[in-house]
This record gives sequence, C-alpha cells and structure tokens, in this order.
Amino acid sequence: MDLFGAGRRRHHREQEQMRRETAERNAREAHERAMRAQQEALERMRQEALEQNRQMIQEFQRSYQAQAEATIEAGRMQIAALEDEKAQRQAASELQKRLAIQAGASESRGGAAASLKIAPSAPGESTAGTQAFKRRPRQRLAPIQSTAGINAPASSVLNV
Repeated sequence: MDLFGAGRRRHHREQEQMRRETAERNAREAHERAMRAQQEALERMRQEALEQNRQMIQEFQRSYQAQAEATIEAGRMQIAALEDEKAQRQAASELQKRLAIQAGASESRGGAAASLKIAPSAPGESTAGTQAFKRRPRQRLAPIQSTAGINAPASSVLNV
C-alpha cells in the first residue's frame, strides 16, 4: 500500500507541477499581452502626437504664409506709394521747370513792355479835353434862291 500512496503523491506532485507551469505560462502570456497592449497604446499615442504635431505645423504654416503675404502686400503698397511719390516729385519738378521757363519769358517780356510804354508828352499844349479846339466864327451863308429859273414870284413858290 505504500506504493499506492507514493504514486498518488507523485501524481499530485506532477499535477501540482503542471498547474505551476500552466500558471507561469498563463502569467507569461498575460504579461506579454499586457506588454503588447501597452506598446500598442504607446504607438497609438505616438501616432496621435505626430498627427497633432502635423496639424500644428500646418496651422503654423498657414498663419506664417498669411503673415508673409500680408507683409509682401504691405511692401508692394509701400513700393507703389513710393513710385507714386516719385512720379509726383517728377511731375512737380517738371512743373517747376515749366514755371521757371514761363517766369523767365514773362520777365523778358516784362522788360520789353517797359520800353513800349507811352512816354509822357513834351511840355506844351495839352490836347486833352475841348480846350484845344478853337471856335470858328459863325459864317452866314447867302440864302439860296429856290426860285431861280422859275418865272414866278418868290412868295408863291413852296419850299421844295
């Protein structure tokens, strides 16, 4: 009977050994599954972080591009304003040149006009007014004979 009890114990030990090995294997597999799940979670988090970074970079790019375009447009407007100012300065200088030419011409004409002025009259009789005209004496004309050549008395002929 001793053999029967030793076999049983051996069997129990083997069963116990198998349970331990199964438990260890299950623990190892559970640990591996947990590690895989943790790695997958880390990979997902890494992918999400990369996507967020990508979106942030794209948004930064858009804002930088908009800012750069605004700066470029402001520069273009400033260049246009400077070109307008340059054109205005050029037009003003041309106008100034024309005015200087006109002023020179007016000055030269002004000098000529001074020599064309009417000089005052020499001292003597003034011709202004009616004093210079002398009255002529009234002359009496002989009456015209309206009846000349007509054989009629003067009292009977009408004034024709």
